Amino acid sequence: MKRTGEIVFSFIGIILFGSLCIGSFMLYGTIGESAGTKDLAQEFITDENIKDVTAAQIITFLQNFFLYLGAISLLCTAGGFLSIIRIRKNESVGKVLIATAILGGVLTLFAGFLGSIAYLIAGITNVSKNKKLARQN
Repeated sequence: MKRTGEIVFSFIGIILFGSLCIGSFMLYGTIGESAGTKDLAQEFITDENIKDVTAAQIITFLQNFFLYLGAISLLCTAGGFLSIIRIRKNESVGKVLIATAILGGVLTLFAGFLGSIAYLIAGITNVSKNKKLARQN
């Protein structure tokens, strides 16, 4: 049975999660080096009248967040690659794609929403095709 639709949607999810990964790691690397970031964080602290947090702590938090986002999206990208490899061998990977979609969407705090939707479509399609094959045999 052809699996073109599942492969296409998985590839779309890989592209979306991959671009999120690359963007997150780029922001992680550049956010601490920018003088504008320090000024913006200090302006935020003074505007909101925050006394217990420094600008360096805000920048460190943002760096850690982008590192986390990049790592999670990298794992989701790897899950998509593995799913495509297994789909081509006609194995059932629908449940893996659905789990990757749900976890990827939630753990990226819905920044990977579109990639999750693509994985979810591919996973549901794979599960429904496998059930149809099981009924025919």
